[in-house]
Amino acid sequence: MKRVTLKRNKQEKFKQGYLLIENDDIYQKDDIHEGELFTVQSDTAEHLGTFYCGLQNRGFGWKVDSDFISAIDTNYFIKLFELAKAFRTSLFNATDTNAFRLYNGEGDGLGGFTIDNYDGHLLIQWYSKGIYQYKTAIVEAIVQVFEYKSIFEKLRYDKNVTTHQLTEEKVEFPIMILENNLNYMIDLNEGAMTGLFLDQRDVRKKLLKIDTKGKEFLNLFAYSGGFSIAAATNNYNTTNVDIAKRSIELMEQNFAINDIDITAQKFFTLDAFDALKYFNRHLNTFDVIVIDPPSFSRNKKKVFSVKDNYHELITAAVPLVNYNGYLILSTNASNIQLKQFRTMIEETLQPICNFEIESVMGLPKDFKTTDKYKASKYLKVVTVKILPE
Repeated sequence: MKRVTLKRNKQEKFKQGYLLIENDDIYQKDDIHEGELFTVQSDTAEHLGTFYCGLQNRGFGWKVDSDFISAIDTNYFIKLFELAKAFRTSLFNATDTNAFRLYNGEGDGLGGFTIDNYDGHLLIQWYSKGIYQYKTAIVEAIVQVFEYKSIFEKLRYDKNVTTHQLTEEKVEFPIMILENNLNYMIDLNEGAMTGLFLDQRDVRKKLLKIDTKGKEFLNLFAYSGGFSIAAATNNYNTTNVDIAKRSIELMEQNFAINDIDITAQKFFTLDAFDALKYFNRHLNTFDVIVIDPPSFSRNKKKVFSVKDNYHELITAAVPLVNYNGYLILSTNASNIQLKQFRTMIEETLQPICNFEIESVMGLPKDFKTTDKYKASKYLKVVTVKILPE
C-alpha cells in the first residue's frame, strides 16, 4: 500500500487520533491519486492509520481506520450508517421535525461527505473527487440502512455546485418540511443551497421563546427567512435584509405557508452595511437583531470576511438595539475558533456599550462533531444582551 510519512512536528496529533491529513503535515509521500487508500506513518515507520486521498481545501485525505485496511466497501459504510441512525433515534421519532442531518462526515466516522434528510428526500453532499470514488458503495449502504422517498446528490468539489437525482421517483419541488412545528419550503435543485440551513435549527427554536419588552426583529443576511419565521411566530414584527432579490420570494413563500401576515413584515434588498446605515438614519430600533453572514462574500462595493469585517457589523448594529434587547451573532467560519469569536465580540462591544453574554450555542445534536477534528465544530452562535448605561 502507498505511504505518507509525516513531518516530525506533526506526528503527535495523529498519534492522538487526528482525522484529516493536510498538505502541510506531509514530509514525504508516494504518488497517490484521489480515492486511493494509503497508510500514514511517523519518521520511525510507526503506523498511524489508513486514510483515503480526497483533496478538499488544504486537506489531502481523511482517516478511514486506525488499522491497516486494503479496501472499503458497502459493509464498511453500512456499519457507519447504522451507528449514525441509532444516534439520531430521537429525531426519527420526533413529531414536530422531519428534516435533519442523517450523517455528518467526520463526526460520524469518515469525512468528506454528508447526508441530509428532508422528510424522506435524502441529499448526499460530496466534498472531494476522492470520496466520490466510493459513491456506489455509499449509495448501496444508504438504501439498505435508511428509509427514503428519493435520493439526490450535490457535487461541491467543482467550482459550480451541480445537483443530480440518483433515484427514479418523480419529485416536484419545492417540497414542504416541518421543523419545530413550522413549515419551510425546500428545493434540492436550488443551486448550492436548499432553502434552509439545517444546522441553525436550535437557534430558530430559541427565537420561538425569546422574550423582550418590544417586538421588533431584524434579520440581516435573511436568505429564506428561517429566523424570521420563528420570530414572527413569537409575535415579533420582522424586518428582513438580503442582497439577493431571490431571497424575498423565498421568504414570502415561507411566511405564507405558515399563515403569517406578510403585510406585517418588511423586506429590503440591500447590502447589510447599507441597510444598517439606512436604519440608523431613519432612527429604526430593534429588540432582537440576528447577524449570520457568510464566511466570505464579495459584491460590487465590498469584500467581506468574518475574520476581518465581522466586528464592523457589530459596531454598526449596536446603536439599533433597544436596551435589554439582544444581538444574536452567528458564524460558520471553520477557521475561527469559539474563543477567538467570543474575544472579538467582547473587544468590539466593551468600548461602546454595556452588555452581557446571555448564551453560547453550537451545532445541533444531529450535526455530530469530534474532538479529533476541531473544525467540525464550525458553528458558533453568541447571544449578547445590550444593557442600559
